[in-house]
Amino acid sequence: MEQQCARKLSAILSPHDQTAKNELLQSFMYNTSDGIVIMDLEGRVLAVNHAFEFMYGWSSEEVVGKILPTTPPYQMVDSMVLHHKTLAGMKVNDYKTCNLRKDGNLIHVSVTISPIKNSQGNIIALIGVERDITAHKNAEKRLFERGDDSRQLLENSLEPIIVYTEYKIVYANPAAIDFIGAKHRENVIGKYIFEILPHHFIDDLVYNENASKIIQNKFVRMDERIIDVEVKAIPIHYSGKPSVQLLCRDISDRKKVENSLYEAESLYKNVVENALIGVYICQAGKTIYANLSLAKMFGYSMEEFMEIQPSELTFEEDWAELFEDARNTLIEPESKFRFHIRGKKKDQSVIYLEGSAIPIINKGEPAVFVAILDVTYKKESEDLLIESAQRYQALVKFLPEPIVVSVDGLILYANLSAMKMVKASRDQDVIGKSTFDFVHPEYHEASRAIMRDVLQTDEPFSFQDRKIICTDGEVIEVEISSIRIHNYMGKMATLSVIRDLSERKRTEESLIQSEKLSVVGQLAAGVAHEIRNPLTSLSGFCKLLKSRFGDQVSYIDVMLNELDRINMIVNEFMTLAKPHITQFTNGSVNEILKSVMSILETQAILLNVNMETLLDESIPYVYCEENQLKQVFINVIKNAIEAMPQGGNVTITTAKSNDGYVCVRIIDQGKGIPNEIIDKIGGPFFTTKESGTGLGLMICHQIIESHQGFLHISSKIGEGTTVEILLPVFSTNL
Repeated sequence: MEQQCARKLSAILSPHDQTAKNELLQSFMYNTSDGIVIMDLEGRVLAVNHAFEFMYGWSSEEVVGKILPTTPPYQMVDSMVLHHKTLAGMKVNDYKTCNLRKDGNLIHVSVTISPIKNSQGNIIALIGVERDITAHKNAEKRLFERGDDSRQLLENSLEPIIVYTEYKIVYANPAAIDFIGAKHRENVIGKYIFEILPHHFIDDLVYNENASKIIQNKFVRMDERIIDVEVKAIPIHYSGKPSVQLLCRDISDRKKVENSLYEAESLYKNVVENALIGVYICQAGKTIYANLSLAKMFGYSMEEFMEIQPSELTFEEDWAELFEDARNTLIEPESKFRFHIRGKKKDQSVIYLEGSAIPIINKGEPAVFVAILDVTYKKESEDLLIESAQRYQALVKFLPEPIVVSVDGLILYANLSAMKMVKASRDQDVIGKSTFDFVHPEYHEASRAIMRDVLQTDEPFSFQDRKIICTDGEVIEVEISSIRIHNYMGKMATLSVIRDLSERKRTEESLIQSEKLSVVGQLAAGVAHEIRNPLTSLSGFCKLLKSRFGDQVSYIDVMLNELDRINMIVNEFMTLAKPHITQFTNGSVNEILKSVMSILETQAILLNVNMETLLDESIPYVYCEENQLKQVFINVIKNAIEAMPQGGNVTITTAKSNDGYVCVRIIDQGKGIPNEIIDKIGGPFFTTKESGTGLGLMICHQIIESHQGFLHISSKIGEGTTVEILLPVFSTNL
């Protein structure tokens, strides 16, 4: 290793480069009192002089070929940085540091490192010149130790203080070391002030007998962090020499606050200036600020708007109320006043405004800050929504389908159809009551389950059959479908649509009745066909027997009577079986009844029945087929007479009803019909008479329905039966 180092050193001082410069270098190494060390590019020692050996205690043989052992461990990083700077061609001047001696003690040294270049300009080695400044440092330390209280104040001051003499830093307190960004005082003392502060910064500090002004500028610390500083220079004498004391302060935080305030002010100004809402500031009854949006809101330019009095922008009554409310509200600190007024634009059109006002301080005096929003479109939209809501409310109210809205089982709304369905005359009969007051008890559990499930989905539930109890106690059959409403008066509600099944039940019964009639018609056709031919033969032979034997055989008349009865039944069957072509004309119900009564009068007298008539002669004609109506009246009156075998009264009345019908009532005083069988009357083959067929009233129902009328039977046991026939009054071909 030593031989390699010798070759490298010989190369540096080779015969090719034996110049006056080399001679000077050799002379300087051996005669100077400063320690000299020559290193290769990797940092290994090539040579040291006697002064270096004396300074550190290592002989040349101990260090040549090795990395210089004088650097303390905590200085390794700084040493490497200096080494790389020198390799880059830079020169390190008067670098103050502490190095290790062979005996382990530290000495203070000032180091200068320079690159050595060959004739081609390439760096081939490094040379370091080190001066022992320990005595100087110790003297400085003793000076500090002998210092008075003022020096202690300097050392403990939180303000950074730097002293430089002939532009070299000779003192820096701990706060200044931290301010500069140095790790140790040795990294600062002895450096030129220009290495800490830029030239233009120092030039701005007036150097004379008086202190300078405070100067603000940017400062790059030794750790390369940029801060904002302010510095003041004070001329002093330090160690008997004219010097400058710098009082420094880091104002980065203050600058950040100032910048933040400026940015905030700029931001708020831009926000206010460009806001879509109107902003207005009033002080001492005068407009001191308004943004462009407010001026445009009223249709003015900024110049015009600033000349307008606030009271001119609204209506007199609105302004008086606004002024009074604002005065009463804004007298309290940190109060806030909201308002809704009508505004008056430049073209005198009306706009609707809403806003808020708060008290503020402007230039030390009280003022009012007002934010205003044009809500004309919102107001118009709300009016349209209200109008639309009223229309829908009216639509729901008069909808023919019953609708009920409930929350937690309590009814909050029911439309007119729902009120009518349960026969309620007042809202109090339904609103506020539980839905279970109207649901039949046998459906309570199922209804509770449906109510729970409805609130879990937005899908409507299918119609479910239920029974409803009306306010008068009547039970009706209905079907109900429900759906969830998310916001009804701020609550989750259930809307139920109800359908009264009474009409459907009647329709189904009519269909069943029609089906029965169809079956009877088919049966009648078959029976009539099979019976008529043998019936004709039997009747003919009975008449032949009667003509031959005369009165000798009494049972022939009985046979003929029974055959006539069979023939009558067959004819009734044929009436059901065959469609008839009927011709309707305008007819008088009274005249038809009179004709029928003349036919039945004899039978009534025989049974001791008195027929009374109360006929309204003013009733209009009905559009009818007279023979069919005669058949109906004969059948009904005949039934009334036969219902009183012991005699009695049959009352027949006619009148015009208020709903456009002629009403015929036939009232008897018979024993009456039980309620359980009254609905069955009119069905095929159902009769209360021993000799009846049940076809008569069925045919009557059929005839009245073909006249678009109604036949209704009511009865009370022990009092009698009333048959009511309604025939419409109009002249249209049925």
